[in-house]
Amino acid sequence: MKKIKMLIVLMLTLAMLVLNLSGCGEKKDSVETDSKVTPTETATVDPTAEPTEEATATPTEEPARDLGGIEVTIGNWWAGEPAEPTTTYEEELAAYREEIQKTYNFTIKEVNIGGWGEIQELFSTSVMANDPAASIFVLDSSFVPALLNQGLFYPVNEIPSFDFTEEKWNKSVSDTMTFAGKQYGFAVGAEPRTGVFFNKRLFEDAGLSPDLPYDLQKSGEWTWAKFEELCQKLTRDVDNDGVVDTYALASFSKDYFTAAVYSNNAKFVGKDDNGMFYNATNEPNFLEALQWARSMYDKGYTMPQPEGSEWNWFTAAFHDGQVAMRVAEEYNKGSLSDMEDDWGFVMFPAGPHGEMISILRENILVIPSCYDAETADKIAFAYNLYTEPLEGYEDADNWKLSYYSAYRDERAVDETLDRMKNGPSVLRTDAYVYGLETGDIVYDLDAGAATPAEKIEAVQQTWDALIADANAVFKQ
Repeated sequence: MKKIKMLIVLMLTLAMLVLNLSGCGEKKDSVETDSKVTPTETATVDPTAEPTEEATATPTEEPARDLGGIEVTIGNWWAGEPAEPTTTYEEELAAYREEIQKTYNFTIKEVNIGGWGEIQELFSTSVMANDPAASIFVLDSSFVPALLNQGLFYPVNEIPSFDFTEEKWNKSVSDTMTFAGKQYGFAVGAEPRTGVFFNKRLFEDAGLSPDLPYDLQKSGEWTWAKFEELCQKLTRDVDNDGVVDTYALASFSKDYFTAAVYSNNAKFVGKDDNGMFYNATNEPNFLEALQWARSMYDKGYTMPQPEGSEWNWFTAAFHDGQVAMRVAEEYNKGSLSDMEDDWGFVMFPAGPHGEMISILRENILVIPSCYDAETADKIAFAYNLYTEPLEGYEDADNWKLSYYSAYRDERAVDETLDRMKNGPSVLRTDAYVYGLETGDIVYDLDAGAATPAEKIEAVQQTWDALIADANAVFKQ
């Protein structure tokens, strides 16, 4: 026993000598370790002593999840080569995305996998062949019914890495894409949609303030009645030769009539308390909206289509200063970057039974059903990281940073787009009825070939059948 005690004393003495000698070298305040490696304990302690705070091992940081080098592709119909960052935000976002791919061992990119008209078939054929053309597909909402009926969507609410209660997800899309307790599609945020582009020079030429639409929108006076009052002043025979030189309005008929409908608290297709679609064209507000919108043609405020022109003639008519206003979706700002005249962008005016409202028709993101649970979760984990708000830019208004450079004035972003994203909104449900085409009503109204009441009556039987088919799919 004495020999053992002497041996312990000798070992402790040697340990102290080693520690004293190490103090002669370069002093280090801390030991650098990889977060994935557990530091080794080097201090000598009495094995019979009670544990103390100093003797307790420091908990190790949990290693980052390794996704095994998975390549995640987000397939859509518009992606091009990534542009070089032009702002601090874009630089930091690019750096963040590069860091997460390195840390978690995956790659992710947005890829143009085909034209809009090709995506639906490409999704169906590639998923059925167990070789999906993308990890996550971006689909137009009109593609959803047929593909859902084929059972080709993964139930994303069953993927652990997704939490659709988080603020970044579009709740309207999550709700609409949930059937029998299973959610099959999702979207991040909400995109600004239909509004009114206006030519500031033509407003000034007509004796109006170039910011008048902004002022009316801000004060809440931007209504059908005020819109019509401006249309009268903006439709002008400048040289008094009996021929109109500049018109108030020219738009794609589907954009124009749809905006009028929703601004009057109406819709093409509604959804009842049981989640079933119904034909809403028989409601009074719907007929009133079509009649008012058509009256802008009858009063001469809308530019007639030039003879022999292409279907999208209205694009050049506004760009070239022939019309003062154009109703269009927000993304059309891209075609106005080289427009000579200055321009602005406001919401569509409120109808007598409605309000200035953002009309949402969101693209739907889906994960193919052919993936196993582990792969689906890896894809979800990567996409969740990819879409996380950038640290330091969580402020509610930081989304505006990517829009300012695309507009001629800040009011379009701070007032119009802000209201579109944060104000009253409605999700279009007609897009979820396969085969239903709003042009069946509005094309003839644009051409003056029928009255609103006649067109509503003409589509009843066909639309009722299509809506019944959609309900049969979504009840499954």
